[in-house]
Amino acid sequence: MEIDKKIAILFALLFFFSPCLCAENRSISLGYGFGFLNPESKPYHLRYTKGLYDFFYLTFARENNIYEKIWLCAEPFGAYQLRPKGGLDLGFTLSGKFHVNKNFYINIGVGIAYTSYTFKEQGTHFPFILQGGIGYRWKDFFIEDRFKHYSNAGLSRPNMSINSNLVLIGIYF
Repeated sequence: MEIDKKIAILFALLFFFSPCLCAENRSISLGYGFGFLNPESKPYHLRYTKGLYDFFYLTFARENNIYEKIWLCAEPFGAYQLRPKGGLDLGFTLSGKFHVNKNFYINIGVGIAYTSYTFKEQGTHFPFILQGGIGYRWKDFFIEDRFKHYSNAGLSRPNMSINSNLVLIGIYF
């Protein structure tokens, strides 16, 4: 039984990270995010969690071209919540990126995270992620603005959204 668990873990790791190992593009980015468009709340705030909501965000992304202007992006990330109270988020997103032209792109993706902070809006420490954004790439540098939505997908109660705006700057290497 112990060998089956190890094989399953190895298979899962290879399945999720194999597209990343032979990526055509790699990038690292740093960002700042804040509460945005949360129902019944002021800007920078969540619905029931007291105080401001903001965080720093770090990613190491890998991209592969799948069809002409369409790229698949695998992106593990870490985030440090500054307010309302310090906390750590670790997660993984998978996004599709469409290059409108040489410099501008649009992306949309899904993912999952673990958050050490107990949000009153969520009944779990494992929220699912929906995100979308626009970006501009100049040579090996880029800037991107994303809308990020945390939800537990109705798997536990409460299930109120945690929405944020995230601004990233990064470099391809």
